Order: sequence, then C-alpha cells, then structure tokens
Amino acid sequence: MPSDLWVSMVSLGGVVLGGARSVGVQHQTQRSAERAEERRRGLALAEGRRAERLAQLERFIEVTAEGLPDGESVRDHLEANRLAFLDAARVAVG
Repeated sequence: MPSDLWVSMVSLGGVVLGGARSVGVQHQTQRSAERAEERRRGLALAEGRRAERLAQLERFIEVTAEGLPDGESVRDHLEANRLAFLDAARVAVG
C-alpha cells in the first residue's frame, strides 16, 4: 500500500507543478500582450501628435502667406530667416 500512496503523491505533485507552470506561462503571455498594446498606443499617440504639429506648421505657412504683398512668394518673404525657420520647423515636426 505505501507504494500506491507514493505513486499517487508523485502524480498529484506533477499535476500541481504542471498547473503552476501553466498559470505562469499564461501570466507571462498576458504581460507580453499588454506591453505590445502599450507600445502600439504610444506609437499611435506619437503619430497623432506629429500630424497635429504638421497641420499647425501648414496653417502657419498659410497665415504667413495671407499678409504678403502681391507678387512676393512665401519663400521670398522668409528667405532672410530661412535657416531659423527650417530649424524651428524641424524641432516642431520632430
């Protein structure tokens, strides 16, 4: 009888160990999925912000072009400060 008890205990131990391992793997898989979703949300947020900054820059150029004298282009108007403008645009767009 002791050998039957020993076999049962080893079998029960295997079931407990297998169950614990399964729970661990499920937990790890869930954490991995959560991290991937967080990265996706971060990328989407960054892309949205970039698009918003680009739209603001386009709007800035449109507004700047409205007060220009006839025959003068935005480029001609901004040529004196071109490098400063491009640097500011790069910073704004990222």
